[in-house]
Amino acid sequence: MSQDRGPEGMRDELRGAWHRYVDLLAPLRPALHGYCRKLTGNVWDAEDLVQDTLLRAFGHLGFLGQEVADPKAYLLRTATNVWIDGLRRRATEDRVLAEAPPRPAGAARVEARSDARDAGERVLGQLSPQERAAVVLKEGFDMDLAEIAALLATSVGAVKAALHRGRERLERVERGEAPPRPAPSAELVDRFIGLWEARDLDGLIGLLVDGGSAENVGCGLQYGRKAFEGKENFLYAAVHGHEEWPPAFRPEVVRLERREHLGEPLVLCLVTRKGQEALEQILRIDEVDGRIARLRGYAFCPETMREVGAALGVPVRTGLYRYPTPAPGEFYKRDVG
Repeated sequence: MSQDRGPEGMRDELRGAWHRYVDLLAPLRPALHGYCRKLTGNVWDAEDLVQDTLLRAFGHLGFLGQEVADPKAYLLRTATNVWIDGLRRRATEDRVLAEAPPRPAGAARVEARSDARDAGERVLGQLSPQERAAVVLKEGFDMDLAEIAALLATSVGAVKAALHRGRERLERVERGEAPPRPAPSAELVDRFIGLWEARDLDGLIGLLVDGGSAENVGCGLQYGRKAFEGKENFLYAAVHGHEEWPPAFRPEVVRLERREHLGEPLVLCLVTRKGQEALEQILRIDEVDGRIARLRGYAFCPETMREVGAALGVPVRTGLYRYPTPAPGEFYKRDVG
């Protein structure tokens, strides 16, 4: 890659390499998911571990000094290491929280830490992504609000709000009062579905927090409201479909429905093809102050889709591990004029 191509050129090259990698490992994915499912005991945690494993193995290929003679064993070993590393981090967090000194009643902020790693350990897993990033950047790296806002592609006001929420939650954690991270409200999920049914793309964008993100797990990620302007983005495709795809990929009918699984309200995307309706997408929402901080789709996570569909008694149509493209790294062209 020539140096003048910059990050965009590198991104395009990596996308092609990622697609080839995902295609190559497709036969091994069911076994990897099954192993991660047994390790984690939870369908969502299992998919997270699968994705973390794939990313770590992909990154290691660039400097691995030997041939991968048994890819399946290599993936399972990588998954084991990722899982153990996660357990060690959680054990460290628990120890740090347990060793934290008593706090004065009504204390208003978390003490600044000279060690960024210590700050990260204190908040990991306790806060939403936006809150976690804001607290670590402020307390661990001593950035000012404008710097944090620029880094997180959000506003100074949103950073202030995230810091306030994060610090309050850490106060409750240290007092042993923090509940598990809450599931999104049914009201927010219904608002999302209502805006989708109205084809109100601006309303959906407005439902995101300033630095909100949308992700098709394992395939694509976009964040910050500016990323959702125009046609080349997750929300536009959610509302209008993929007009650029060949006719064989286009559905007859699409509808959304709220269903609950493991105490969490989900958005099910039910698609009719050749007169048969089936589940083709599951959306999960992270909520902050009545808005969407993170939207995750699992259309290209077949094992997760099948397990949730079976639990809900809904037929599932899936099988792909990435977007269908003309070739790895390439996309069908959409008229964005």
